[in-house]
Amino acid sequence: MGNIREFTTVACAFDDVPDRLLATFDGGDAVLPLRVRFGDLMVERDVNFHLKTKPAYPGYRLLDVSWTPKDGGPYPSFSGTLSVAEDAAGWSRIEIDGSYRPPFGIAGAAFDAAVGHRIAQATASELLAELKRLLLAQN
Repeated sequence: MGNIREFTTVACAFDDVPDRLLATFDGGDAVLPLRVRFGDLMVERDVNFHLKTKPAYPGYRLLDVSWTPKDGGPYPSFSGTLSVAEDAAGWSRIEIDGSYRPPFGIAGAAFDAAVGHRIAQATASELLAELKRLLLAQN
């Protein structure tokens, strides 16, 4: 199992981020293209994407986040937390933290150790960039 932890900041009020994301994703469920760039090549795969609010504590808003390949196939599933914290007045820090399970057992684990983990990190970065674009489009 691999772990991912990435973050970004966005010019959007902390209290608005979860509601805007849930509204964008039809209450939390959507088919979303996840992308990863290899040099000049962009690889894209549709996933069933899920967001759900969960109990938080002062200064943070938390959402369960998960995705599975839309049409199955040799792609990892992910489960984790999307946290939102106030970074500065009118700015928020959005962090994704969770784990994924590479397909194909031992062979998948070997691939993950060689290059798969870098692909997963890059995918998480692209996802956060897409969430940032969506939030900024709503301003």
